[in-house]
Amino acid sequence: MVEFTPVIILTGSGRGIGFAILQYLLGLPNPPNILATSRNISAIEPLAAAHKNLEVISVDFSAPSSELKTIIPDVVIHTAVSRWGRIDALLLNHGTLDPIAKVDVAALEDWESNYRVNFLSNVELIRNALPELRKSNGRIVLVSSGASSIYFTGWGAYGSTKAALNHLNSTLALEEPSITTIAIAPGIVDTDMQAALRGVHGKVMSSGENAFFNSLKENNSMVKPEDVGAVLANLALQVEKALSGKYLNWDDEILSSYRTRL
Repeated sequence: MVEFTPVIILTGSGRGIGFAILQYLLGLPNPPNILATSRNISAIEPLAAAHKNLEVISVDFSAPSSELKTIIPDVVIHTAVSRWGRIDALLLNHGTLDPIAKVDVAALEDWESNYRVNFLSNVELIRNALPELRKSNGRIVLVSSGASSIYFTGWGAYGSTKAALNHLNSTLALEEPSITTIAIAPGIVDTDMQAALRGVHGKVMSSGENAFFNSLKENNSMVKPEDVGAVLANLALQVEKALSGKYLNWDDEILSSYRTRL
């Protein structure tokens, strides 16, 4: 059997969960080839200089749809295939919380931007990667959120995009039987997004909601990026077919085997 190194496209890799995923993958004894995207690549460019198996590209997924239709196939997909000849997994982690605003005051343009980042860009990435993923019997890991089914004041845009992502996950499992697709809720992770939530968006949420998020930080009870990052990375490398189409919490018992280093 011919040995090959799998190729993973990882989005949102510049900070938080995505950066933790990238560090985990690079630290494996036999790391995959990785195409890592981020809007700001300053934190990951030094890693590319040190790791021959890492390619870094700056991509702004909030760009107009007309631009994404060019950037995604001509830059992201093309770079992975031209360099390594295949795509084995998509680990789609990029996203934005904004706008945090009640429906009666939220601007439609802000909702449109949120949907481009959190949902439509994922659709376009998947659509363009499908030919390669079919060849490799590949994997798609979607980073969803508990906000898809738990509701907070002002979170209408973010939560509804994550609910749409879960539906997309199940649809792909039905339509693409050769590809394994899974959506994962990472829990409330100690990242810059949570810091912004506590510091900027508290005035939109109710006092009880605001107190809840502050208490998580004060009690040191948030999920560590490296813990959930390891699970997501392992799923991208070897998720079992029986999990295709499922939406799971990152610490679900069924995922216990993915919580240890490969």
